[in-house]
Amino acid sequence: MEAQATTSEACLTELREKIDDLNERILGLVQERAEVVLEIASVKRASGLGAYDPRREEEMLRQLTAALSGPVGAADIREIFTAIFRACLAIQDRVDSPP
Repeated sequence: MEAQATTSEACLTELREKIDDLNERILGLVQERAEVVLEIASVKRASGLGAYDPRREEEMLRQLTAALSGPVGAADIREIFTAIFRACLAIQDRVDSPP
């Protein structure tokens, strides 16, 4: 019984390390995305365009959910990416209106 527990713990540790690695990769991509969003915001400002484009947001959500495969469903993907979109808009607002 103890050998099985040790094997389970080792497996759990390995899986948690994978999750930690994935979290770091996702974080890096979110930061990179935010940097690109700020570049887009700069171009929009120079062109006199607003920061928020609901049609573009919906288009991105449609693309993200069009060909899903795996355990994460469309509603979950929409929720995750909508949160990312909102965070990026908040970053733009902070840059556009510093305290």
